Amino acid sequence: MHLTNIYERPDRHLLLYDLLRERESVVSISHKGMPCYGDHKRFVESQPYQAWYAMVHDDVVVGACYLSKQNEIGVAVFKAHRGNWHGPTAVSMMMKKHGQRRYLANINPRNEASIAMFGKLGFKQCQVTFEKSV
Repeated sequence: MHLTNIYERPDRHLLLYDLLRERESVVSISHKGMPCYGDHKRFVESQPYQAWYAMVHDDVVVGACYLSKQNEIGVAVFKAHRGNWHGPTAVSMMMKKHGQRRYLANINPRNEASIAMFGKLGFKQCQVTFEKSV
């Protein structure tokens, strides 16, 4: 597998939108509903992360990962490609690419698969965050 800069892909908007459409509520921490395609395109083009990659295996995009400006790692794998170690491989590759530093992963507490994956990669829980909407 290799990581390619998402901004070098002409299909980036649709690819990321399809990935977002597959996202289940149990994994979401940042958005509460599916954005319209125009809002999604504007978000992608705002370049919100310090790095954003397509995860490519055998010339097929299997998912995407990013590194936020606060060194938070996000990773999403298309359902058809889950269970093949693409997520852990991409996280390890991204950390190697960006060097030694403190990395974080914000995970929905109901996302047991992601919690287990980051735990196996040596991440330790360092905080618990609460939210209240009024």
